[in-house]
Amino acid sequence: MTPDEPHDPSTPLDGGQGLKHALRRVFDGQIPNYGDYNLVFAARSAQADSGAAATAYVVGYRWKPAELMIAPVDLTAITSAGVPVEINMTNLAHALQWDRDGSYEVGTSTGRVFRFGISPDPVLDIGPGTPLRLEQEEDVIDFTSFMDAFIAMS
Repeated sequence: MTPDEPHDPSTPLDGGQGLKHALRRVFDGQIPNYGDYNLVFAARSAQADSGAAATAYVVGYRWKPAELMIAPVDLTAITSAGVPVEINMTNLAHALQWDRDGSYEVGTSTGRVFRFGISPDPVLDIGPGTPLRLEQEEDVIDFTSFMDAFIAMS
């Protein structure tokens, strides 16, 4: 595609490494020891609590110690959209995967509940007419294995 050719706004562009780096910066800017975490992009589940439509999560996870770090992200500006929440074996109330849509739900002992879906190639709507596709297939495979183990420990 050349600059003279119009882009069909219904066809997502490849976000490439630039999009991954932008999401990584949002996470890294909020999390101590950010280098210890693998990351996936997670969309809020349709059944999740109400919130801004443009809010999603960058989910950091690590195997040892087993924990999740859920960082809300504002997709319209690719910036932080709230305070990240750490979920580990000391504050985990529940973790499950819903059969109906494959989404995950994790809750803390203080009552915070997060429900989100993970896709190997989500399309992020970062602004009017600017859908970007994020390739995270290999990350989703590892995250799914992690969540299987995390759920078994809960």
